[in-house]
Amino acid sequence: MDSSVLIRSCNEFLEELSKFREEISSKFSEDLDSDFYNNLIEILSRNLKILEEFKEKMELQGFDTPLIGVGKLKGCDEEDLYEIKSYVSYLRRMVDEKKGLLERVRYAIVSHRIALGHLKEREGNRRIVHFLPYDGSNKDILFNMPTIFIRTYKRLLSILESQGRGTLSSVTVTFIVIEDGKRKLKRLKIEEEDYEEYLKRNYGDVLITSIKRNYTKRKLISDGYVRRTLALTYLLAYRDEIEERLKEEYEEKLSERQRELIERYRNTVLDLREEVEEGMIDVRALEELKVKRIRMREELEKLGLYKGGKPVEELDCALKVEREISENLPYSIAVRYLSQDIFKYYLYKTPDERDRSSMFPSILTTPSPLNLKWMRVDGIDAVEVLDVKFLLERELPKYSIPLKNLGGVALYLVHGWEEVERFGFNRKEIEKILRDMAPIDRVRSLLSKKGIDIGKLEKYNSIKRERTKKFLDALSRL
Repeated sequence: MDSSVLIRSCNEFLEELSKFREEISSKFSEDLDSDFYNNLIEILSRNLKILEEFKEKMELQGFDTPLIGVGKLKGCDEEDLYEIKSYVSYLRRMVDEKKGLLERVRYAIVSHRIALGHLKEREGNRRIVHFLPYDGSNKDILFNMPTIFIRTYKRLLSILESQGRGTLSSVTVTFIVIEDGKRKLKRLKIEEEDYEEYLKRNYGDVLITSIKRNYTKRKLISDGYVRRTLALTYLLAYRDEIEERLKEEYEEKLSERQRELIERYRNTVLDLREEVEEGMIDVRALEELKVKRIRMREELEKLGLYKGGKPVEELDCALKVEREISENLPYSIAVRYLSQDIFKYYLYKTPDERDRSSMFPSILTTPSPLNLKWMRVDGIDAVEVLDVKFLLERELPKYSIPLKNLGGVALYLVHGWEEVERFGFNRKEIEKILRDMAPIDRVRSLLSKKGIDIGKLEKYNSIKRERTKKFLDALSRL
């Protein structure tokens, strides 16, 4: 397919998706039946297939590197070069169009995958399905959002790319070796898995004095398209609640007089800013710009809002309170809902289920506590619960104990039965796992190091004789 035809076809389809997004957003309701969502799954699956075909064709035609061969022109005379330069603006326009269109398609694909994951899986949040940017217009949507939402969006991005300890990449070993009859201290970074064998092979018998394990840094969500789509979507999905709460907080913490001062200040600054920012600013306009800014301050002083070039004390205090509310409240609301969804995702799903899920594409299968330190779940120490669950996921397969429902086990060990029931786990199923775990010394030891009250596990240990427990522990490792 010719690139111009491909561009036109793709733009037409994205325009259809724009209308589809508006329609889905307008139909948001807590009371929609399963037929509506089943039909939506079919539409999204069909759209996703078309988008993936567009993406494949664009990448084959080099839309992500549209000028890759331009810098390799050789043997051009002066006349040829002049003609090439005359097309520079045209080429730039084509580059921007091709790369921008491919980017939109990638965003659109991510939105469809996230939506299908949240619709098909029981842990999914159907609310956000209505607000995903299915047409890939992430940048346009963000551009038209209020400034306070853009600041919150950036904070959400930072937590979604928070880094934690990843896989073991190398080992730094300090050791003593005999060379020329003398003891020498060496330090070596070894990337081979069996570092002892490496040392023996290259240095003979050595005395290891210290070992430092080096781990890779891994982002919670590695794909930037996914991070940006999720951050934007959670703001859109809970925008009404955020704006309502902002209004309530302003009325509660700012007097009517302070709110009036802020409104007069905003209106004055906005009116003058539009005048200041009109047209293109070049070097010749800089002096004029300075004059206009001085005039802005003078106008604010005439209105009694400024004094000595600065906000009057009452306005200054009011602006500080407003700034504190606007910086913290939108973030706290958005991060609470995001925390709940990611917490439930890790709590309910086994590692295999997480590998297959598209609820949060490219999210770490098993993150470290550092990746999740931002999480806020009411009444729950989310990071500790998940840390215990991930520990059990690593250890229990050695003893042929199934990994299903370990989220409930972790909730019980960190908190108690009330929290287990709050998240819908069956108490009898959790108690069965506890009885299987209780006799295993290694599991009890690891949990104890995490600060878990082992008495909560020991009460399910029906094997009392120490010799029998050790025998069964050894047997289970075979």
